[in-house]
Order: sequence, then structure tokens, then C-alpha cells
Amino acid sequence: MKHLHAFFLFLAGCALLMACSKEMSHDGTGFPTCDYAPYTTGSSFSYIDVNLTRDTIAYTLTVSGDTTINGSTYKIVKDDSVFFCSNCKDGNYTQIASILTFQGYKADSLQLTYLRENVPQGGSWSDTVTVSNGTLTTKAVLQHTITQKSITKTVNGKDYLDVIAVKLDASAIVLDNPVPIGTISTSYYAKGIGLIEADQADDTIKLVSYMLKP
Repeated sequence: MKHLHAFFLFLAGCALLMACSKEMSHDGTGFPTCDYAPYTTGSSFSYIDVNLTRDTIAYTLTVSGDTTINGSTYKIVKDDSVFFCSNCKDGNYTQIASILTFQGYKADSLQLTYLRENVPQGGSWSDTVTVSNGTLTTKAVLQHTITQKSITKTVNGKDYLDVIAVKLDASAIVLDNPVPIGTISTSYYAKGIGLIEADQADDTIKLVSYMLKP
């Protein structure tokens, strides 16, 4: 479902219900050094979401402007049902999301680093969040691993250059020991464009077209 897109960028598995404090940015610089999320105001990205039975949902996300959260500037990316806030600084890409659900686990109020473009292939980093499963509340570790870098990726018949692939695995901490939950997604980001594909167990999201505003 297209709501999963928001957690990939979208890390997979999210429904976004976050109400961001809408204050306009005053720096006027945007994110000129962050080519893997070119979220200039007015830019748009059209995707299809195809599930295992080949059912397809088409949708377009548009960058509607800036917002300030805890003193940092984020870009608002949304359509009529998906909403998330994205930030990039020095090649580190973060996203504000809310209500992650996966394999029965639920997490609220997430701030996640979904891409670090300067990490080499094979390198990884992690985010730790609080999750609940019924009456059980524990910590979960979301590990991001660069599985491929500087590759060419074909999506919907189009070749994209300088692509980075990021695999996302989840583990729950039970009695101080990590218990693997599984792989959530593998996402592909193209330089100068952003997310072009996100693969997970039940569906695949693919970029169809995009329009970048200066």
C-alpha cells in the first residue's frame, strides 16, 4: 500500500499521522548538498505500488514547503493521505514519522536516519525505538545497511545512475537480547532524484515519473 512509502523515505510499514509544526524556514538554502532527496518546493514524484496479486495503486507525492521541528528545517512531502517530513544535512537523511507497525510490533513518534550517503558499501548504522506488542513494551533496533553503491538500476524501463541500495532489518530487544523480527525493506535511491524503488515482502514501490523545481 502507498502508505508504506512514507516509511521508506519510506522506510516500509508506516502510516503517517504526524502533525508537524508549520513554521517557514528562513535560511533559504534548501538542501543543496543532499542529492539523494532533492525536495525543492513544488517538486513532485509519481509512484506505483504493486502487491503480490499484481494489484496496483498509483499516486503522486508533492513537496509543499518547509516546517520547523525541534529547531531543524524539514521538507513536507505529501498527497491527500500520505504525509511525512524529511531533512538532510551533510549527507545524512532523516525523516519524521509516526506509528510504525511490523510483525505485530508498533512504535510511535519516530525520527529515523534512512540514508547516509557517505557510508561505504557494507557499512551500517541503526536507530533504536520503543515498540509494543500487546502488553509487552520493549526496545527495537532498526539496522540500515548499504548493500550496493554507485550502481545502475533499471526501474520501469528507465536506467538510473549512481544508485545506493539500503536494506532495513528489525530486531526486538527481549531480556536484553536482540531477537530478529525480519527484513523490512530494501530501498534504492538515485542521485539527483531520490527514492526510485522500495522492495518488501508483500509489495514493491516504483518510481514512474518526477518533476524537479529549482
